[in-house]
Amino acid sequence: MHKTDVLIIGSSAAGLATAVSGKNNAPDKQFTVIRKEEKVMVPCGIPYIFGSLDNSDQNVLPADAKYEALGIKNLIGEVQKIDRENQICELSDGEKIKYEKLVIATGSKPKIPTWLKGTELENVFTIPKDKEFLDKIKTKLQKLQKVVVIGGGFIGVELSDELNKA
Repeated sequence: MHKTDVLIIGSSAAGLATAVSGKNNAPDKQFTVIRKEEKVMVPCGIPYIFGSLDNSDQNVLPADAKYEALGIKNLIGEVQKIDRENQICELSDGEKIKYEKLVIATGSKPKIPTWLKGTELENVFTIPKDKEFLDKIKTKLQKLQKVVVIGGGFIGVELSDELNKA
């Protein structure tokens, strides 16, 4: 069983910031980060994959280099169970991690309204923080002449602008 002082689940913006600032403020503590994805996207840069950037590799969060430089252990896996009483986290491969402090920084996922008909149709997409899925969407969007973006938040507005540029 692996032991760590601080276990952080998630390695996007919040997980990375927590690990780096935590290690900088408590260099004597051992920090471990778990993430599901091989490569993590810069969340606010996702729209630029569809226009300004050549590919999604240009929008990968440079977490690995930061973790290595600071001596933060970085694991790729999926958390299956958290035993808060015994302070043990179990991964899908059976590995168990004993922790003193736990931070859950798993981010967000786009919400697909269940009442909205058509969300299951071909060429209807949400914009998640998943590199492989975003690469597939980009390929499909390049073949389309007209695109409708629903959502006027940051991601929706920026995505619209990037698609218009492309």
